[in-house]
Amino acid sequence: MRNKGDLTLKNIADAKIPVFEFSGEWRDAFGTPQRTGVWFIYGGSGHGKTSFVLMLIKELAKYGNILFVSYEEGNVSAALQEGIARLGLTEINKRVTVCTNNRKELIERLQKPKSHDIIIIDSLDVSEFKRIEQISALKDKFHNKLFVFTGWAKGMVPAKRIGEDALFLANQKIFVKNYRAFSRGRSFGTEEYFTIWEEGARNLNEFK
Repeated sequence: MRNKGDLTLKNIADAKIPVFEFSGEWRDAFGTPQRTGVWFIYGGSGHGKTSFVLMLIKELAKYGNILFVSYEEGNVSAALQEGIARLGLTEINKRVTVCTNNRKELIERLQKPKSHDIIIIDSLDVSEFKRIEQISALKDKFHNKLFVFTGWAKGMVPAKRIGEDALFLANQKIFVKNYRAFSRGRSFGTEEYFTIWEEGARNLNEFK
């Protein structure tokens, strides 16, 4: 006997799951990932994670309005200025808002009508999200939005426990190393990685 809200296997098989219809190098590396839920991007310092996130913002802006919660760099920094100029991000100026809202302010903001579709939190390690239950609750409360968390890494794994937990929760996991971004699940493309900076990747991999 089924309870209210229960699903059959056919219900699940027939459900329309929203995805990003990536093309080109984005589709080659990441396929067509789910456009709601949680993504987790992690990597060590100096490997191109910030550059990749800014490139991702430019790509995701094609699909919705973005709120970039910049805990690490703040609202204005030399690193952000350089990245914005180098990648030509001012052309998507109207689709991206940068803030440093704390967790309570962020939730209040997202409860407003016509709030942002995609929220990028940089980074999880310096945010007020300390338990995976807080992230899971955020995902469930705003089930029609995408939350992209960035995180630090030690070697091949997240640097902190909260990052390890987020990795398990995330429906898209991306590891950044040597100016390359690797899909670690759950959507894959036909290529092994996405190149963030060709010359830097080539030099680092030649002398690693």
